[in-house]
Amino acid sequence: MGLKYVEQIKSVALFVLVFLSITLTFSIWTYKPNYDIMEQTKVVPISIDKQRQLSDIIKPYRMLFHMNGKWKGTNENAKMKTILSEMKNWELSDLTLVSNNLDDKKLNELIGLNNGMTLFYTGEIPFPVFFQNLLPVNNKKIPEAAFNRMIIEWDKINNNELLVFFANSKNDKLYKAKIKVQSEKHFQTNIVTVAKSLPNYLEIKREGAKNFYLPAKDINIPKYTYIVDPDPVDRYKYALFSNPKIVKHSPDEVTSTEKYTDDKSLMTIDVTKKTLNFVNTSIVDNKEKELESDLILNTFNFINEHGGWTGDFRYNEVDYGNQKVTYQMYLEDQPVFSDRLVTLTEISTYWGNDRISKYYRPYYKLVSIPARNEGKLMSGPEAIEKLKDREDIKFEDIEEIRSGFNVTTDVNPNLFTLEPMWFYSINGKWEHLSPVIAGGEQIGLE
Repeated sequence: MGLKYVEQIKSVALFVLVFLSITLTFSIWTYKPNYDIMEQTKVVPISIDKQRQLSDIIKPYRMLFHMNGKWKGTNENAKMKTILSEMKNWELSDLTLVSNNLDDKKLNELIGLNNGMTLFYTGEIPFPVFFQNLLPVNNKKIPEAAFNRMIIEWDKINNNELLVFFANSKNDKLYKAKIKVQSEKHFQTNIVTVAKSLPNYLEIKREGAKNFYLPAKDINIPKYTYIVDPDPVDRYKYALFSNPKIVKHSPDEVTSTEKYTDDKSLMTIDVTKKTLNFVNTSIVDNKEKELESDLILNTFNFINEHGGWTGDFRYNEVDYGNQKVTYQMYLEDQPVFSDRLVTLTEISTYWGNDRISKYYRPYYKLVSIPARNEGKLMSGPEAIEKLKDREDIKFEDIEEIRSGFNVTTDVNPNLFTLEPMWFYSINGKWEHLSPVIAGGEQIGLE
């Protein structure tokens, strides 16, 4: 009897197993788990300080006027601001190349035009950067060229138009253009009248070299002492590394340095000098170099994104060959220089492969303390005479002379003294002229 139903039982069992298999497979295919809704991770942007406008970073270091044989000028931003704001209402057109052979004699003549104004810039300003951000332009095509002197002549105003020259003393190029102003009366009121109230300047003529233009009288510049307030290093870590969570920290008490590393970048902190060096080792030099205008805009945006303007930093110069842009520290409209053994007073950026490759900078802020020593800096002509008496340098080799601050420190590394001095540039390197003794040891400054 049992054997009679064995085959039937096997068939039923096989059917049940096949049915269960089909049902289970279908359930797996159609299963929808009830996941909890996860909140999206919020990316919090790191801002070390306030962001700036490009016009806050690119500024002339001197504004000079020549009117009826008299020189007027200033390096104070507050006095230049009114005129620079007025320039934004102008419209430039007919930009053309005039000469590829601009020599020092011709440049001196242009700056010395009667009823003329000159803006001096430390480094080359590419036309695309200047016209797109600082001065409206009518030209359909803006050349990828640059200037470091802007000279405006208003001796003759025809149909509310002025003649303007853009000179590049580094590559001897000269451009000219026309500027449309609101009216001659408006120009006289907002430009010329303001210029007449500026301090007196003197022209220091040189044979076969660019002339100097310096204040005629002594300059009242105090000697300051500041507390050095370091920015939190963790902010730079989160701003510079793509994945801060995997960054390793290695302090070295012997060298007073701290290293932060991931699989492709290295950030070195010098605790004593309060400086930061960041290197992205995965980036090689660009085979196709960025244009000067792109270099400036890219590095400006990079610093701006993490609020890296921890003080009054201004565009200094662009080094096209090394894809480098530097930004100089200023205090009360005076450049701040320092021996590298003390600290850094400039931001250096290197660009490569559409991103930053090297980034060197100070990571401190200067906090003022009540004590300061009032003092006067010798006049420009006095500084010139001291430089002429120097036997270790040729006066004709000096490229520029400016007043500024020199940073020193004593046994307390958290206190910086900023002493006003005259500085002169030779071969692109700034040296200071002692306010007391001419000559002596030269110190390479940043």
